[in-house]
Amino acid sequence: MQINTVDSVLNPEVKKSVAIVLMGNFLDFFDLMLAVHLTVILTKIFIPSNSSLTPLLVAFMFCSSFCIRPFAAIFWGYIGDTIGRVPVLISTTFLMSISCILIPNIPSYAEWGTLSAVLFLSLRLVQGFASGGECIAADVFITETVPKPKVYFCSALVEATCSFGGLAACGVGAICVFLSPENGWKIPFYIGSGVAVLGTIARRTLKEAPEFVRALEKRAPKRKFLDLYLSLDFKNRNIPALFALYLFPAMAFYFSLAFLPSVLSNQLGISADRIMAQTTLVLFIVMCAEVGYGLLGLKFHPFNILKFKLFSLLALMPVMAVTINGFTSAMTIFVIQVVVLCLGQGLSPATPLINKSFPIFGRYTYLLLIWAVSHSLIYLITAYICDHIASFQGICLLLFVAALISLGGVYAFVPKDKMLAVRLSQNPSGGIPLEEIMEEEAKYEILEQKEKEQFIQEWLKKIS
Repeated sequence: MQINTVDSVLNPEVKKSVAIVLMGNFLDFFDLMLAVHLTVILTKIFIPSNSSLTPLLVAFMFCSSFCIRPFAAIFWGYIGDTIGRVPVLISTTFLMSISCILIPNIPSYAEWGTLSAVLFLSLRLVQGFASGGECIAADVFITETVPKPKVYFCSALVEATCSFGGLAACGVGAICVFLSPENGWKIPFYIGSGVAVLGTIARRTLKEAPEFVRALEKRAPKRKFLDLYLSLDFKNRNIPALFALYLFPAMAFYFSLAFLPSVLSNQLGISADRIMAQTTLVLFIVMCAEVGYGLLGLKFHPFNILKFKLFSLLALMPVMAVTINGFTSAMTIFVIQVVVLCLGQGLSPATPLINKSFPIFGRYTYLLLIWAVSHSLIYLITAYICDHIASFQGICLLLFVAALISLGGVYAFVPKDKMLAVRLSQNPSGGIPLEEIMEEEAKYEILEQKEKEQFIQEWLKKIS
């Protein structure tokens, strides 16, 4: 199914805003992913090696920054929905810069013992708290700033810059560790802190998202009729649907970037610099795929692209289970990482349609809470299951079931245009007048002008 491909020319101010948001997103994920890609090194420095709690502490080192996100969602959600999206973008980048400057200055476990582990894990929590407001804030800002169809491409670039941040962190980390095996890991953190400060300064020039500003100007003390009218049936359906949608992307992230690198290190005995080099190549391919999905979003309906990705996964998982004997080589793991991440990571290019399906006041809080809670739970569950599944075929079955649930989420989710169409088709005569609904809808600018015209035509056909 094709969508409207009439180009909307972005004015220089919008282009500048998008560039600053994407740059900041890249910098934040560069800082966040440093500790993830350097896990095999940092665990030896800050985590005791001979304790019964070591496996739990290693898992917590990866998951801690994600487990704090539900609490961060409440905090950043309130700020984003009451003060604005831009203050969140500035604050998260600043917090990330502080954590990056402190981590390389923590004494090792051999010097400070338990205090060293506590300080390191605390700073990982700070990073998780900051990143808990970053990615969704960038997505919502792009959604509310860029017109269709360019918004699908720009939104895909948000995910691409996340991958690019991880790619750069992995590449820079691999080079530094290769040049200085003992202390080279510290250099990327210092670099990350410096660039995050620059990102904070750049984001101070951002103007608030136009849609959010217009909504603030029209906001009334009491709740608007359309918010209640649209939320009666659909909100309770879209929240669990979005949880389902996030299942495979979250599982793919942990499985490919935490579990499989540990297999390369522990089972195959591959060195840290080689593991990071392989991960860098994987992330480069994933970044290119995400940009490609954004370009496809200019021509095809984003939800159809999302369905294609998930159907492809459902087809490939049984093939992998039959043709691959297990985690027997670095090349085999490389192929698995590329397939799972390219087809499973993120919701590009459908993110703007998902974002717009929540009311503008509360949108950021809803999206952030759903994203944070779902990812935190899924990371912990995936970490536990992957460590207890003995066979490769069992893991393929796990991924197959996760992809099937996420596909169910795609079909269960109701985009905003479909919400209104269903409402009017249920009330072709009597009920709430078309004029009243369209008047309320126009106040909130739920639909673009061309969509409104098409919507009215479709509704008239239904009642004729």
